[in-house]
Amino acid sequence: MIRTEIVKVKSLKGIAFKQKLTSGGTGITIITPDDKAVFTINKRDGTCSPYGPVNGEVFTGAVVDEAIELTRGLPYKRLGAISKVYEDRHVDEGSVDLEEGDEKLDIDVMASAEYKEFIANYTDKRDRFSYQLMNRDLMQFAAKSRVVSKMLSDKDNVDDIVRYVIKSKAADLCRNKGMSDEMLSVFIDTFDSMDTRSAFKELRAYLRGKLSRKK
Repeated sequence: MIRTEIVKVKSLKGIAFKQKLTSGGTGITIITPDDKAVFTINKRDGTCSPYGPVNGEVFTGAVVDEAIELTRGLPYKRLGAISKVYEDRHVDEGSVDLEEGDEKLDIDVMASAEYKEFIANYTDKRDRFSYQLMNRDLMQFAAKSRVVSKMLSDKDNVDDIVRYVIKSKAADLCRNKGMSDEMLSVFIDTFDSMDTRSAFKELRAYLRGKLSRKK
């Protein structure tokens, strides 16, 4: 199952994790000893909608908001499905194979060297993935790149520059020739879905600022 590590939800006796869905999107799953709910996450604004039947009296807006915040930025891994949650919030974990409700991935980003290197290099002292560390390093990389400098001078599209920076940094970390365009798109989407505020927003803002000064 492709999901994050579980977190304990304080506003009810249960746990939560973020997962990839068959719809191609991202879901937040919340499980108590007696009930379960899955919500889809709109990657544009971070809002949630029920993904199947949901008991609104148990899984309130406040509970969902807490689960979203607790799982924000946690990296995806291939982990076992959760089959049971006990009153003390211990869990039974099942097979790591893809389960019904998982996204069937044409490209397995989690298995790629690029994903593993990004997770390893931008994890902080608390063992949490740090978007601040990642964006800071990507901005430093962009500032030193002659290719980025030329793209800025040519007033290229911000998205194109972001893609170049991420692809080049990943190739540098892995010492390889770089990702295909399709792999790069899935790679960026995966990190964006880990943080609904957009994983690379600081890099985008930095590049927009550079472009505005070129006018």
